[in-house]
Amino acid sequence: MKIKVISSANGPGERHQYLLSYVCNQSVAIDAGCIGMITPLEEQLQIRHVFLTHSHLDHTASLPQFLDNVYFPGPECPNIYANPATLDSLRSDFFNERVWPDLERLSRDESPFLRLFPLQESQATVVDGLTVTPIELLHVVPTFAYIISDGSCTVAIVSDTSPSDRIWEVLNALPKLDALFLEVSFPNSMKWVADKAMHLTPQTFGEELAKLQRPVRTLAVHVKPGFRAKILQEVAELNLPQVEFADPGREYVF
Repeated sequence: MKIKVISSANGPGERHQYLLSYVCNQSVAIDAGCIGMITPLEEQLQIRHVFLTHSHLDHTASLPQFLDNVYFPGPECPNIYANPATLDSLRSDFFNERVWPDLERLSRDESPFLRLFPLQESQATVVDGLTVTPIELLHVVPTFAYIISDGSCTVAIVSDTSPSDRIWEVLNALPKLDALFLEVSFPNSMKWVADKAMHLTPQTFGEELAKLQRPVRTLAVHVKPGFRAKILQEVAELNLPQVEFADPGREYVF
């Protein structure tokens, strides 16, 4: 399985993960924060399925632009999968004619721009040889983690979350887990805002990983750019050899 961490940074210097998107095996995206910025355009055209973790802007910002970029008249269009609450947000907050044209309305009678599919917790969807299973997380809006399997490899993308038990119960029950993407957003000194915003600090990141009953390669993501150096230092102090920080722009092969 190949998972590319899409870069949202432009220009020289350190590449930060300002917006969140991952592309699996070229055709399946997890989140749409920056898939509409991918170059060359041919890579966007390969994406046929988009699974949204939740409605927050850093995970959805480029979805309207992506749908515009890949639109051609005809019966085919991208499929968008998400929690029903996230789909409601797309309809009311994005495709409302003010922020962006109502692509759902435009798709009813003519060539579709998109198709929307509601997901339920633990109900798997099979697309392009991948089985994608949503698991509920604890965040300020309804949010899913996604477990992705191609039959021989399994990877979990655990995005915005506060401390939780459900995701670890599910991951521990899997016959195998090859890699884990896990958020760590704020330094320990900002636990007060992490708790309110329902994110992890290095301390809670380590405590969550301790719930996993086997060592698994873990890629830290969702690092707030202004606090990156401190977060890297505090995670290093945890002495967790299985942990590395995801490199935006890199394609990982599992």
